[in-house]
Amino acid sequence: MEAVTAEMQQLEKALRFARSSLSADITAQRLLILIGVFFHEGLSQRELLNFLDSTSVTALSRNIADLSSLTTKKLPGPGLLELRADPLNLRVKRVFLTPKGRRFMKRWFAASTS
Repeated sequence: MEAVTAEMQQLEKALRFARSSLSADITAQRLLILIGVFFHEGLSQRELLNFLDSTSVTALSRNIADLSSLTTKKLPGPGLLELRADPLNLRVKRVFLTPKGRRFMKRWFAASTS
């Protein structure tokens, strides 16, 4: 039970850091997407979905948009992710961290492991 409590405290600390660094609307699901892209950069949205068991294609697309430079509400976003067309199949979009997203993830990992 103590291990679960320690893990929950660590998760809460990591989420608090993300919210204070970016915005209050960063959810655990968005943080998981950032982590997934960090470790599997360049995957298509569908391929990324395989690593994120707790989301749907629709939720993934919406969250990727809300983590990019222009949100689903057409407002300026945090600019952490970007979609790029696959050069071999223009219908496929690949997900990448922006330089800002990469810097944030490095700071986030440092803060989460300290």
